Amino acid sequence: MEIIDLRSDTVTKPSQNMLNYMMGAELGDDVYAEDPTVNLLQSKVAELFAKDDALFVPSGTMSNQIALKILTNPGDEVIAEKEAHIFYYETAAPSILSNIQIRTIPSYNGMIPLEEIEKAIRPNDYYFPTTKVIALENTHNRHGGAILDLNYIKDVR
Repeated sequence: MEIIDLRSDTVTKPSQNMLNYMMGAELGDDVYAEDPTVNLLQSKVAELFAKDDALFVPSGTMSNQIALKILTNPGDEVIAEKEAHIFYYETAAPSILSNIQIRTIPSYNGMIPLEEIEKAIRPNDYYFPTTKVIALENTHNRHGGAILDLNYIKDVR
């Protein structure tokens, strides 16, 4: 039996079957929307989530940064768990790419206590940044892959 390590894109080694499939895959230029595999993936994901479109991006960091850029304006603030990937591993990208800051709060197993989130939301005063996003990480990397409870996520919302 062949075991494939899929825990990270940095350690996954493709099997011979995977390599054969890649070598035989139909290709196209993604800039011109000519890659049939990417186009099919984007269509299926858009349909799955009942959206007009979907966008394939090659990394979780890229998707995180696109989301932050779309949801914030320069000078805004994002609340995140103190070990959050967007704060801990993404090389200060939120401040560099979106000109925003991240306010971190410690948690147990990646779930910030609701009362701590409420206390961290900035008042609407000119000398504070505007709290625009509460970022939740699911599954939470630095908490051993902890899964956030769906009811917790709904309560945060």
